[in-house]
Amino acid sequence: MISFTHKIIAIFMLALLFVSSPITACDDTLVMLLTAKNPTSEFSKTIRSFMNSLTQLGSALKYTKKDDYSQETNSVLEAWLEFSKKYMTNPPEEAKNDRQWQEKMGATAKKIGDIRKQVNAGLYMDAHNNVLELSNTIGSFFDSVGISDEKKIFLNTSSHINDLQMLINSGKLESAKQKLEVLKNDLLTFKTYITPSDASSASNTADIIDSLYQALSSDNSNKDFDSDVNKLRTSFEELRSRILMNEWFSE
Repeated sequence: MISFTHKIIAIFMLALLFVSSPITACDDTLVMLLTAKNPTSEFSKTIRSFMNSLTQLGSALKYTKKDDYSQETNSVLEAWLEFSKKYMTNPPEEAKNDRQWQEKMGATAKKIGDIRKQVNAGLYMDAHNNVLELSNTIGSFFDSVGISDEKKIFLNTSSHINDLQMLINSGKLESAKQKLEVLKNDLLTFKTYITPSDASSASNTADIIDSLYQALSSDNSNKDFDSDVNKLRTSFEELRSRILMNEWFSE
């Protein structure tokens, strides 16, 4: 049975999961889940701060049209500098056995540099896609922490949805349809963790996948699929929340 303190944390986490914004470019609520074992550690707080700043930049690039994104870009740089200052050469206790730690840090720093250059050059969609790509790698910082099978599934599915968004952004609709097939398999895996009472939510997710597949198959090369992808992301996140609720409050 979980302790009272952990139950309070779980309630707070679930509340945030249910109200997460459907238009965020990065799944920062997933990082909250990955740091839930020790949410008050310096590592947890610092990586959540970085992920939050990355989310804000991605959302601004995608949904806010303006001539200058220096505020959002600088927030990412500052958050990363804070993180790298603490952990570039000395990984946190949670990742002390990660032999690829410095390689991951270096790759992240390079990607942030690429994003900054693209933003400065006005290549906003390229920068946004790189933000999505970078967010897909954040889970690798938890390789040595040890995460449950469910959370590994959550990570994979979040990455697949980000991949779907990038493919659509790039106009690669046939590849996007292939990625939807991958998400169908993700949904099948999700179904192994849900209860019969959650079947309608899973069915709704399947309907959204099928609807988006049909839309991508039509002559809609100029259509904006953002709302469709956001519906799919939100639907998977609802399923994720239900799985966690069943896990944390099984009794």
